Amino acid sequence: MKLNHRNNFILLFLSIISFNSCLPKYSDVSSEKPFSDLINRKLVTKTPVVLAKNPTSNPKKYPNIIEDNTGYGIENVEKIAEIPIGTEFRITSVRFYTGRVSGTTSAYIFGKVYVKEHKKEYPFEYTWGDYYVIYEDKPYWKFPLAFWLDQALEEKYFIKVP
Repeated sequence: MKLNHRNNFILLFLSIISFNSCLPKYSDVSSEKPFSDLINRKLVTKTPVVLAKNPTSNPKKYPNIIEDNTGYGIENVEKIAEIPIGTEFRITSVRFYTGRVSGTTSAYIFGKVYVKEHKKEYPFEYTWGDYYVIYEDKPYWKFPLAFWLDQALEEKYFIKVP
């Protein structure tokens, strides 16, 4: 009888370790450049974008995305509202997520935008940045043109990933 309980405990322990090793790792990088220059400041859209339902809804706190045709594609999302040029919004935080299985890292920007036609503020997420790690002695980030910028950021950013 003790042997069965012991085996069950070992199996449970190994299952928990296996499950945890598959969970993504994340880190808040809001205080890192270039993000620290964006956090809690009024920003303005420089190109029209779409506020849409997040197809993955992860994290659930941010059930919406801003789509500018660099992600899922405007035609592939459930639109909530069209956001015109000149719309103010705020970025509230930025996190890096690293998939434990894939090992890829993505930068997620979280923010809020007020939609006049709905008279409502919506939380959103937006994926921004490219991580260059393959064949690089010192991996780095580059940030392409985003919907609030006049031009892409040319600098390389050396930000630690989780």
